[in-house]
Amino acid sequence: MSTTARSGDIIHLNVGGKRFSTSRQTLTWVPDSFFSSLLSGRISTLKDETGAIFIDRDPSLFATILNFLRTKELHPRSINVHMLMHEAEFYGITPLGECVSCSCVTSWTGRPAETCFSTVTCRLQVHLSSQHT
Repeated sequence: MSTTARSGDIIHLNVGGKRFSTSRQTLTWVPDSFFSSLLSGRISTLKDETGAIFIDRDPSLFATILNFLRTKELHPRSINVHMLMHEAEFYGITPLGECVSCSCVTSWTGRPAETCFSTVTCRLQVHLSSQHT
């Protein structure tokens, strides 16, 4: 396998006017997500003047989502939990939706998601390992 990236492996996005760059692999590890559909051609793309794929969504929420796709961990800072859940549903990022839901957070702390979300790291190792069995 070649160690050099093909020209299509780096994806440039413009989300709500802010540019992001990431790998195709990062965006598509969740099957049947918005990004899998977008990059397979099932969803048409709108490109900005630089050729980046334009997505008319909130860039601050997208930054958290992209970091989740990169690390498979959620480290929300001052993000509204309900808005993040809405974005996870829009993008079809099922593991993130599961992480944001109270079942993930309250099982660790016993407190509602809104009160403990800033200090909880949601790791999906169990979820991911169950997909490989």
